[in-house]
Order: sequence, then C-alpha cells, then structure tokens
Amino acid sequence: MTQLLRKMVLVGFQVLIFLVYKAYSVEGINALLLLMPAKLIVPVLRRYGATIGDGAQIHSPLVIHNASAEPGRHYAHLVIGDHCYVGRDVLFDLREAIVLEDYVTVSMRCTLLTHTDAGERPSAYTLPRLPAICAPIHIHSGAYLGACSTVLQGITVGANAIVGAGALVRCDVAEGATVAGVPARRIEP
Repeated sequence: MTQLLRKMVLVGFQVLIFLVYKAYSVEGINALLLLMPAKLIVPVLRRYGATIGDGAQIHSPLVIHNASAEPGRHYAHLVIGDHCYVGRDVLFDLREAIVLEDYVTVSMRCTLLTHTDAGERPSAYTLPRLPAICAPIHIHSGAYLGACSTVLQGITVGANAIVGAGALVRCDVAEGATVAGVPARRIEP
C-alpha cells in the first residue's frame, strides 16, 4: 500500500511539474524546487538542461537564481559530477557556470554566487568599489563546502580542499587547503 501511494505521489508531482512549466516556465520549476521530493530533483534539472552525473544527491529546498530563459536549457550553466552531495537550502546563481566535479559536498545553506551587480541603484554610482562582475565558479573533485559558506564569482576551489562553515570565499582555494573565516583564510587542520 505504501509503495503504491509513493508511486501515485511521484506521478502526481510529474504532472504538476508539466502543468507549472506550461503556465510559468522556468520560474514555476524554480518554485517547485523549493519543495520537490529529492528523488525528482536530479531528473527535473537534467530535463531542463543541467548536466548531472551518476549517484548525485540533491535535497530541497533548492534555490536557483538567474536560470536561462532559453527553453529546455534553463539550467545549462549547472554541471554536477558523479557522487556529489548538495544539502538543503543551497542557492545556485546560474548567471555563469557552476561546475562541481566528482565527489564534491555542498553542505546545507551554502551560497554560490556567479555575479555581483548593483544594477540601476544609487550604490552602483556612489560605490566605485562595487562594479558589475560576472564569472564562473569551479569546485574540484573531493572538495567540501561547510554549512552556510559563500563562494563568490570567479572562484576555484581546489581538489580535496575544505571550506569551513560560514566562510566567505573571495579568493581561490588551493588543492588540499583548509580555509575558514570571513573573509576565508588558510588555516592548519
């Protein structure tokens, strides 16, 4: 009985995804990613353009910002390798590419930002230190991003590196390094 009920819920959710996409395009899918069962997240992201390897686990809520408007390729800037783990309440800004190689862990509430742009706001003109910047993020194999860490645009995190919980990563992290703090600095493990 429980197996049948689960199957009915999954089929119902797939119908909901189809209808929401027809009505609201990618914004509807983004809204569903906030409550979608983990079992459906990977197939849905793949369906709309993401490249995701085998054994990847992605949990909801998942927040996607700046998905492409190109039909069928909305999440093309998201590349996730084999056996990666993405925890709850992660935010991916897909203005540029985010690449997670194999065996990467992105813990709960991490934020990966591929752009900074104050737009048409007074701060864009009064703070010359805040120019619009857009660049991809690359997280190499085996890297670990601790809970609530933030990775800014243009950053590369090396293979097997560790980013401590709550860290703000604004400079590249070397292979095997451990960084922590705001801004993130290398520490001895």
